[in-house]
Amino acid sequence: MFCVGGFVAALLILSIHYTKLGDDKSPEVVTVTSGSHNMAVESFTLVQKADQDPLAVVLKSAAMEGNTVILTQANEAWMAPNSLFDLFLEGFHVGEGIEHLLNHLVVVTEDKKGFEKCKTVHKYCYFLKTKKRNIGKEKVYMSKEYIVTMWARNKFQRRILKLGYNFLYTDMDILWLRNPLRHIAITSDLAFASDFFYGDEDSIETSTPNGGFMYVKSSNKTVQFFKSWYEQRVNYPDQHDQYVLNQIKVEFTKRFQVRMQFVNSLYTAGFCEMSKDVSKVCTVHANCCVTIGAKLQDLRSILEDWKTYKSIPPWVKEKENFRFRDHGICLHPMGK
Repeated sequence: MFCVGGFVAALLILSIHYTKLGDDKSPEVVTVTSGSHNMAVESFTLVQKADQDPLAVVLKSAAMEGNTVILTQANEAWMAPNSLFDLFLEGFHVGEGIEHLLNHLVVVTEDKKGFEKCKTVHKYCYFLKTKKRNIGKEKVYMSKEYIVTMWARNKFQRRILKLGYNFLYTDMDILWLRNPLRHIAITSDLAFASDFFYGDEDSIETSTPNGGFMYVKSSNKTVQFFKSWYEQRVNYPDQHDQYVLNQIKVEFTKRFQVRMQFVNSLYTAGFCEMSKDVSKVCTVHANCCVTIGAKLQDLRSILEDWKTYKSIPPWVKEKENFRFRDHGICLHPMGK
């Protein structure tokens, strides 16, 4: 049996970072470094206009055809050695025909250490400066720090839409195995995974959007949707953006005339409801699970199962009903 173990990728590493040169309207210098873990690093500089948004620069570099980027966001706690960030990247390398999507992935970091880590292994890293304290530590679900972080992320995402870019936002605790973009309808203004899928991709009333996997098409309608969504936080002072969206989704889709799609969990699976068909699953989300340690252990198990599945001959796959394991710290048989 073929097994992918100790996966090491020789990867061209391009890291982009931006340095302000004072307030005298000097040009902004973008430093681009290239190399690998075993090669000397070379660097050169590109001079940008003083009024050019550094975020716009990195988005333009990473965008695929149609001005779409893939986004993820994390801090130092999620990006420690052998933690979720490394596992997240490995999924793209061992997934099915998705390694090229790393060329369109922008990693948004909330702290300097996370940014430095990102630059050593990935092309496009953006440091989102914030006034928050303890920005490098793990945010406990529904803590005050967690809620503040979720709303800051929501505001940042609106900024990307205003710059004219569509985005597919993915939490870093989502393992990518195939390309989920193939299952997002061209007519959708917004598309979400949901913890539980009820059989209809347009079932706004019954489906619950999960903001950890979210596609948004840039338009005046979606910019205004996000603006009004953000403004609703004052009506729900102790809740995060995902909870608020679930309260306003029906009214806002009508008000702003947008189509909201809920992607079938057959393709966007999670620990809440695991996909029954490994031959179709694109992503696996460590939802219904708290703490980095628990997510990491169970996602590693899923990745081991995926490697085993890939090593099985095609004729065996056709006869065998291969499933991901349903036991672990957070994994359970629900959804079978």
